[in-house]
Amino acid sequence: MAINPYFKDYSNEQNLTEDLTIEIIKAMGRDAYYIPRNIVKLDKIFGEGNQVNYKDTVPIEMYIDSVSGFQGQGDIASKFGIEIKDNIFLTLSKKRFMQEVQARFPAITRPREGDLVYFPLSKSMFEINFVEHENPFYPLGKLYSYRLTCELFTYDQEGITTGNTDIDAVQTENIEYVNGQYQLINSEDGTPAGDNEEIETEATDLNLIDFTETDPFSEGNY
Repeated sequence: MAINPYFKDYSNEQNLTEDLTIEIIKAMGRDAYYIPRNIVKLDKIFGEGNQVNYKDTVPIEMYIDSVSGFQGQGDIASKFGIEIKDNIFLTLSKKRFMQEVQARFPAITRPREGDLVYFPLSKSMFEINFVEHENPFYPLGKLYSYRLTCELFTYDQEGITTGNTDIDAVQTENIEYVNGQYQLINSEDGTPAGDNEEIETEATDLNLIDFTETDPFSEGNY
C-alpha cells in the first residue's frame, strides 16, 4: 500500500496555505500582546517559579476561536470566595510567532504555558494553559498555526512592569503597600486581602500563643 505518487506536498502549495492562514488571522483576528514569563527564582521541588515577573510585550495578531463568548466553568462560588474560570481559545500563526516573538527572544521557540496574552479590545489578561500545535492536522503535510487554550489571569503578586499603562494596571489595581509590606487587594472596599498581619497583631495583644523557649503546653513543669 502506498500513497498516489502523482499527488505530492509541494512547497508552493504549503507556502500559499501558510500565507492564507496569516491573511485570515490578520483580517478576522484581533490585535493582542504576547507577554513572556520570567522566572526569577525556581522552586526545585514543584518545578515552578515562586518569583515571577513580566517585563516585555510583543504585539501580534490572534484569531479568537471562542466567538460566542467565554467558555469554561464560568464564575464559581467556593469556600475561598468567587473564582472566575473563564476560558478562551486563540489561533496564532507559527510563522508570525517566529517573526515577532522568536526573532526578539530566540529562546522562545513556541508559545509557552505560563506566558500571558493581553487584549486591548476587552482590556483582559489571559494565561496560556495549553498549546496545541497539531490542529488542524498537517494540511498539505505541514503545520501552520498554534491553538492556545487560555484562562483569565488571576493576579498573585507577580511583578508586571512592561511600561504599558493598561497592562501594568493589573498589578497596581490588585496590590497595596501596607505596614511595610505589599498585600493583595481582594475586596470591593479596597482593603488588603492578606489577614496575616491582623492575626499576628491580635495574637500578640491577647497573648494567645506563647512563643518563648519554655514548653507552652506544660507551662514549664517539664
